[in-house]
Parts: sequence; structure tokens; C-alpha cells
Amino acid sequence: PSMQRTPDDVQIATLLQDVHNGMETRRIFKVLAHVSRNYRDQAGRDYNGIQAYLQDFFERYRDISITRAKTQIQVQGNQARALETFGTRARAANPEQDIDIHLQGQVTVNLERIEGQWKIVEWGPLL
Repeated sequence: PSMQRTPDDVQIATLLQDVHNGMETRRIFKVLAHVSRNYRDQAGRDYNGIQAYLQDFFERYRDISITRAKTQIQVQGNQARALETFGTRARAANPEQDIDIHLQGQVTVNLERIEGQWKIVEWGPLL
């Protein structure tokens, strides 16, 4: 049986694609547009912390390329969880300071619906 896609699933999948595009084009506000002011992650970052992390990442890396497999999305009321399977490649802007990134794995993205809009409240650690 085919899984019926709900409007929430579509909105979340679209949001994650937009985040993906923002990462590849190194456009911080395209990514942050989808991050909740309530953001908190296991590294102790809040909204300002994830903004600073992204700014640092975009300064240190070029040619960011992300491949994604089909995202698994579970929605329960105003909470949702997406399991992203991905590969990331990025070239260090300063090879003496950083090494190129060649990363693959899965990450859980937790989201909440605020005033009808889905926002990311946590990027989990790499699984």
C-alpha cells in the first residue's frame, strides 16, 4: 500500500529541501528561516548558537555538496521527526586549518509547528 502524503509531510519535505539548498548555496538566512527560536541541540546550541555555527561553517568550507536519500517523516500533532540519510562533501577554504569533509550517515531532525509553520527545533547528532 502506498503511503499517503499529508500536507504536513509535504510542508516538512519542502522545508528540508530548502534547508538543503541553503546549505549548498551557503545562504545562512535561507537555512535559518526554518529554524525555531526555541532551537536547542545536544551540543548546547540555541538559535544564536546554530547561527554562529553556520556562519563559521560557511566561512571555512566551499563547494558544499549534499546528497539526500528519501526522508522518513513522522508527524504527531504539533511535533514531527524526520530521519535524514545524507552524504556531505565540502572543500576546506584553508587546507592548513581544516580538512575536507566527506561525511555520510543519518541524522534526526526534530520539528515543531508554530502558528501553522513547521520549524526545526533540533538537529540531532550523526547516527
